[in-house]
Amino acid sequence: MEVTIKKWGNSLAARIPMPIAKAIGISVDQRISIKADNGRIIITPVVEDIVYNLDDLLKGCPEKAVKLDGEDKAWLNDEPVGKEW
Repeated sequence: MEVTIKKWGNSLAARIPMPIAKAIGISVDQRISIKADNGRIIITPVVEDIVYNLDDLLKGCPEKAVKLDGEDKAWLNDEPVGKEW
């Protein structure tokens, strides 16, 4: 597929056609890595590590499925005291 390079401020830009974006799994506002390699431009999606925490995960659960009181939450967040790890 061919596209035309355009000027965008002090840079050059090429639009990525939606079928290409879908094929490699990129979307609007997603970070990408771009590099030149032997006369080619290589664009790669940046995959960032997702950090989960218990509270965020529990927000997605129905309230009646998981009920934790303050003591439960304190226990879950405690540091290991023996050979748990």
